[in-house]
Amino acid sequence: MKKTLSLSFALAAVALMSGCFGGGDDDAPMPAPPPPAPAPPDPLAAVPDSATQSTDGLVAYLKTLSTNSSETREPIDLNRVTLPQSDTAEPAAL
Repeated sequence: MKKTLSLSFALAAVALMSGCFGGGDDDAPMPAPPPPAPAPPDPLAAVPDSATQSTDGLVAYLKTLSTNSSETREPIDLNRVTLPQSDTAEPAAL
């Protein structure tokens, strides 16, 4: 009786373990996740053309820049930017 009980426990253990290691429908590859949505362009990453064509455009850009500034933003390269100058326009408040 003891031998039969031990044998039945051994067979039950083998049956349970074979269920754990059995394969499934893993033959099909997992579909690739969708690509992340592109980040919206940063309007303050570069000086817009409107800021280099007129003083009003420059003042509007500077106001936008001052309201949306960030401590983590990279500095804007102004080496290739020629700011507009007007000899007749009155100074504008920023």
